[in-house]
This record gives sequence, C-alpha cells and structure tokens, in this order.
Amino acid sequence: MHGAQRIGRSTLFGRKSRAEKLREQAEEARFVPIASLVAAYEGARPVVGRLLYDDDLRDNLRVFIESTRNIYDELSDEDATDIVTRLWDDDKLRKQVEAAALAVQQGNKRVRGEKVKAGGGGSRILLLLLIAGVAFLFLNPRTGPQARQFARQAINSATSSG
Repeated sequence: MHGAQRIGRSTLFGRKSRAEKLREQAEEARFVPIASLVAAYEGARPVVGRLLYDDDLRDNLRVFIESTRNIYDELSDEDATDIVTRLWDDDKLRKQVEAAALAVQQGNKRVRGEKVKAGGGGSRILLLLLIAGVAFLFLNPRTGPQARQFARQAINSATSSG
C-alpha cells in the first residue's frame, strides 16, 4: 500500500466504495418520507379537526355514505340499460343521487371553512355525479360492453332517422 492511502473503512484510492455510496443515498432518502408525512399531517389536521367537532360535516359524510350505499344496492344487479332507465325514471333513486350530491357539496364547503346555505344549489354536483355514473357504466367490466353497445345503437338510430 505504497501509493494508496486507506482513509476510513470504505475509501480506496480516494474513492468511496459502492456500498458506502448506497448507504449514504439511503440515509439521505430516509428523510424525504418523513417530510412528506409531516406535510400530509399538516394538511389533514384541519380536516380531521373539523370531522371531530363539526356535527354537520359528520352528518354530510353519513348522508353521502348511506345514499351511495343505497344507490349501489339498488343498481348492483342491473345491466347497463336498466341502470340508465332507473336513473332516468325512478324518483326515489334520483332523490338519493341528489342527496349524495348535496352532501358532497356541503361537506366540501365545510371542510374549506365556508358557510353553507340551507337551500339547494347542487345542480353542478348533480351533473358531476351523473357524469361519473355514466363513466362508471362505460368503464365497469361487467356493464361496460352493454353500455357501449346501447350508446352506439342510440347514436346510430338518432343519426339515421334525421
């Protein structure tokens, strides 16, 4: 070991070994998830605080969960065309969708700390939920092929009759 000096355990010819480099990278990367967890906690703390102390927000969450569970139970055994028909014709089912949409809208405002009006105004959320429901129909492996075929037939009949 004439020209080479051994400084520390892992240095040979003034360079670090691969194991030493990997260990240093692991030590540096270890602090990133901790910082991410702290940031996530800081972001979630106001929401958790509101959930703990805001009865209306908890009620919105309960209404949303119950409504979506009822909607799912009502529609889980139907095929795509029956689901569309039921959503269009069934007033009880439509009211459950509206209740879920209103609960989401009010809960969102409460989480952000905004005042919630007693009246409706959930048409935008209702439209969003309706779009999400149609997307679910088209993308669901069980109902998707039937829904796409139904849409194709409806578009073909609408375009050919004009």
